[in-house]
Amino acid sequence: MLGLSGILMAVLFSIGGWSFGRLSVGMAPLVLAYAAIPHTLDGYASAPIWWAGTIAATLWFLFQVVFSVRQLRAVRTLAKRSSTGLTAEVGPAASAALRSIARESIFWATGLSIAATIAGIATFGVLSTELGHTYEELEGGSFSDYLATAAAILSILAIIQWVRCGWRAIARTVVGNLLWQVSPGLGPVEGLLSPKEHDAGMLPFAHAQATPGCTCIEEFFRSDPSEDEEFLEGDGVLAAAYCPAHGIDQVNSLTPEQFRSKAITTWFWDENSAEPISENLEADRCLLIGFAGHSFTGLPAQFKNGQAETNPGPGELADERVPGTGAWSWEPPKPPLGGILDRIDLRPVGLGGQAIRYSHGRAWFETGNQNHELDRR
Repeated sequence: MLGLSGILMAVLFSIGGWSFGRLSVGMAPLVLAYAAIPHTLDGYASAPIWWAGTIAATLWFLFQVVFSVRQLRAVRTLAKRSSTGLTAEVGPAASAALRSIARESIFWATGLSIAATIAGIATFGVLSTELGHTYEELEGGSFSDYLATAAAILSILAIIQWVRCGWRAIARTVVGNLLWQVSPGLGPVEGLLSPKEHDAGMLPFAHAQATPGCTCIEEFFRSDPSEDEEFLEGDGVLAAAYCPAHGIDQVNSLTPEQFRSKAITTWFWDENSAEPISENLEADRCLLIGFAGHSFTGLPAQFKNGQAETNPGPGELADERVPGTGAWSWEPPKPPLGGILDRIDLRPVGLGGQAIRYSHGRAWFETGNQNHELDRR
């Protein structure tokens, strides 16, 4: 009995197992063992094949466990080497989000365990009434097989969820509840954006109105006559390329020293460029709370009022960056290759990178992590 349930389980896992991502590696040995046991008890010739698959899946799972342990050790080593010795207070919203993530994991594990228990009891109840009957007497089918499949699915999910909770707890204990500073677009996770509003290429509407000779507003409505002025008042206006006050010529007419002293001016920069990020201001830093490898990718946060804080509401862990793939990754635009006018090192004013000015475009900002030689001017 239950041989059909094992086959049904294997088929369902082969179709939808991919949706569980890394967790499917731990689920595979359990699924195959669930199919192998009844086939062995019933004496089917296919039993050795199921066991061979179970052994292969178990070996692959153990390999992944070794990899996870190695990654955890690497993260702990990096944490020790990168530690500044400073401490920071985690804000109330971030603390609530961390507790919510832990509660949700335990809630799912507990709920799945209860559901699996109920399904298991129902399975044995129905199975006891079917034992001793042939398939013809059961009208060609066994309802217990379907109940057993549901019970097995819930049981495997519950086991994996409990293992996940335990491994997360171990990882966070080993690494510690640390606050990581990560550059936007870099690091082991994706989806981290600069805490600053992206205003590159823009200038405030009121500033454009008050600047003598500014044509940015006029040029904007010439390109988009249907746009509402209230939109501009809230979000600002894109600096026009040929504006006598804010055009490209005005950006390039500045000496390197003048440009450097005003480098945080938003309209200096191309609208697709990153904006300069201060190496000194805490508010400009992208943070990860509690990162401990792929088991706990950390809570995205930023400094607010001297605390590491996230936005109010249910917190979500950062998405893990998958090396070599860009399925869910956003690749930022890259600066032009030609037409470079000069490069200006912005580190002397506390900005972590350089400005690249172009003959026929606004400047682009590149962080110090990018491999470009800085021209000190």
